[in-house]
This record gives sequence, C-alpha cells and structure tokens, in this order.
Amino acid sequence: MTRLLLLAAGLSAQDAGNPFTGARDIEQGKRHYRFYCVNCHGMNGDTGRGARLTSKIRRHGTTDAEMFRTILNGVPGTEMPALRREEEVVWKILAYVRTIEASAGAADSCEATGGDPQRGRVVFEGKGGCLACHTAGARGGQMGPDLSYAGTRSPAFLRESLLDPSKEVAPAFAGVRVVANGRTVEGVRLNEDEYTVHLLDAGGRIHSFRRAEASKVERLGKSLMQAYDKTLAAAEIADVVAYLCSLGGGK
Repeated sequence: MTRLLLLAAGLSAQDAGNPFTGARDIEQGKRHYRFYCVNCHGMNGDTGRGARLTSKIRRHGTTDAEMFRTILNGVPGTEMPALRREEEVVWKILAYVRTIEASAGAADSCEATGGDPQRGRVVFEGKGGCLACHTAGARGGQMGPDLSYAGTRSPAFLRESLLDPSKEVAPAFAGVRVVANGRTVEGVRLNEDEYTVHLLDAGGRIHSFRRAEASKVERLGKSLMQAYDKTLAAAEIADVVAYLCSLGGGK
C-alpha cells in the first residue's frame, strides 16, 4: 500500500515539481546517483561519456517533470538507459543532480578550453576529416556518434576522445571485422542475427554477409577512430575541443 501511494504521489507530482527535495532526500539521491549514474556522468557530473551535468542545458527538457521522465524512461536511440526503479528513487536522484547544477561555475563550462572554435571548425571539417564518420548538424557520416550536441559533454571527455578514442567506446560504435570470400571488412555493426551480419564502413557503405560465408566475425573491442595525438598539434586539439563545445548549446 505504501509503495502504491508513493507511486501515485510521484506520478501526480510530475508537473508540480519534485516532491523529494529535503536534505535527507538529496543525501539519499547522492548515494543512488553514485550507484546508477556515475559510470557515464562521472562522480561530480562533469566527466564521462554521458551528458555533462554541471550545466543547466538539457537536450530533453529542464523542468522537474521532463528530467524525471528522462531518468525514468531513458532516451531511445542513445546510451541513456531507463532507470527501472521506484519513482521516489528517481526523484531523489534528480534532487541531487539539481545540486550539481547549482554548484556549477564558469570553470565547468564546456567553453573553458583555451581554444578557438572557428579555427577548430576548420580543422574538424578539413584536416581532421571528422565529418567522414560523425554528424554535426545536417552534415556528416554515421559510423561514429552524432556530435551535434557535443557541447553537452565535458571538455575533458572531448579531449580524451580525440587523443585516446578507444578508452571509452559505446557498444554501438565498437569495431567489428568480418573476413568472408577472401576479403576483410571493418566497420560498426548495424544488425546481426544467427544468419547474417551487416556492417557500416568508414566510407558510408553497407556490407551484408551470410554467416555461412564468413570465416571470421571478430569484435575488436576498440574504436575504429584514429588517435589524433600524432596528426594534430596541441593547439589544433584545443581548437577542435572548443568547436565541439560550441555545438548543441554548449555555451
């Protein structure tokens, strides 16, 4: 009965605001956050492959109701999973996230990189060749993550992604190698079942293989993206990070 009452209270309160905002709620929310959220968002909400929480910018809404639903239901088509827990747990996590937002300062801005976004865009689109695999706005490839909202990530994570792209690889973008009929193809997996494997390569081409004809289907466990520490100067890396920070409301 108590859980049913909490469920009803949580659902009816979604549009009125968070009903769990006391000091004890926030402390409990912090513990839940560190259990469920820290791997993607970082201990303090400013690192990791998840959205940067030391900011009030949210792609999927900023109200208590919108953020409650984002945490509870996840974001389809992204790495953000649904948190299948009691509504009270979700509300308390949100209460703690609000304290992270409130403590954020200028140093937490994705803009604080020391680079120049205009120069970074030139490198991103030119020398870096990033649009071959990544989408930014309406342009680019699909082999890598969509960077249209890269500004919601931390600058430290963006820099690390350029220098060591295999350190944090989303499962959907881990490399796969297929050897079949005397040829070898590397790409990211689009679909796979017991009969076929479909890959997308760096040129945007789709390859379909029957498992019966494939002598090897190898999951590489790493990104197919090159590390830019040898091909871009330190200043160019800083410029690209500054450009990425400017995307998707990163200011």
